[in-house]
Amino acid sequence: MKKKLLFLLKALVSLGLLTFLFLQIDLSGLVQALTSAYPPYVAFVLVTYLVSQLVSCLRWLFLARPLGFNLSFKEFLSFYFIGMFFNLFAPSTVGGDIGRVFYLARGGMENQERGATAYALVSVVADRAIGLAVLIWIGAVALALFPTYSLPPIIRVVTYAIALGFLLGWVSVPLIKRLLRYVGHPLMENLRLGLEVYWSRQSVILQAVVLSLIVHFIQAGLQIVLSRALHIDLPWSYAFILYPLVGLFSSLPISLNGIGLREVSYLFLLRRIDVSSEKAIAFGLLWFLIVALDSLIGGLVFVLKKNPRSSSDRLGYRGQVK
Repeated sequence: MKKKLLFLLKALVSLGLLTFLFLQIDLSGLVQALTSAYPPYVAFVLVTYLVSQLVSCLRWLFLARPLGFNLSFKEFLSFYFIGMFFNLFAPSTVGGDIGRVFYLARGGMENQERGATAYALVSVVADRAIGLAVLIWIGAVALALFPTYSLPPIIRVVTYAIALGFLLGWVSVPLIKRLLRYVGHPLMENLRLGLEVYWSRQSVILQAVVLSLIVHFIQAGLQIVLSRALHIDLPWSYAFILYPLVGLFSSLPISLNGIGLREVSYLFLLRRIDVSSEKAIAFGLLWFLIVALDSLIGGLVFVLKKNPRSSSDRLGYRGQVK
């Protein structure tokens, strides 16, 4: 009942935000902005966004390998695209992450006794956390380097605070590991061991950070290309503020998969540089459509993919053959 109520509340928030948006604009102007989008630029964004997701998948692979998952990149990619699909179309924004944990755990580890599900969860959480941390730091640095843009001080303060929080979290890993020793829960013990692996192999974290920078720089650049498709003059400096802040706002767990929040964020931030409301909302809707179209690939993979079998099943089968 609580889950149903929470889902209903999020859906109402999304519906309310979308209703508010459409009451603020001229619908004919919105339609005109969307239909006047330059198709080659939109197609470029569609394809390049997909490329950025391949880099994201590679980041997850690098984080999962030290934990004992030695599956091929092709298998990681299929799991990742399934996660993309469910992150967008499942009732919860973590639905895709749960799917990634399930498929990776069933895919198997070198040592099944270590707890495949817990370690798969650690890899997905690390992938999410590093990606978000790098995104927030890009936004914080851009806000510091380009202070002339008229943004409310609270936005700067919150962005700087979250960026600092991620940094303090990483510095506090040794303390967190010690505290987790006293919890006694198997999941917490596996989390502690996962942190131990990453702390002892900090080159893995560095690789993940570099790949995150590549992903976010690509996607920030795509904001510029998409703005040109809609005949919007988006300065490159503001793109590195716009993209992280929209990502931060839309990740707040108060709407249905960020629907409504994402569009309101684009409206608010693009209006600060004198973009019309119709074009600002068209920008948000077109970006969502591009992400949705690329995520549909994961739905196709999910339908075509056979039920994954664990490594122990495969080993047992091989033993019977022998």
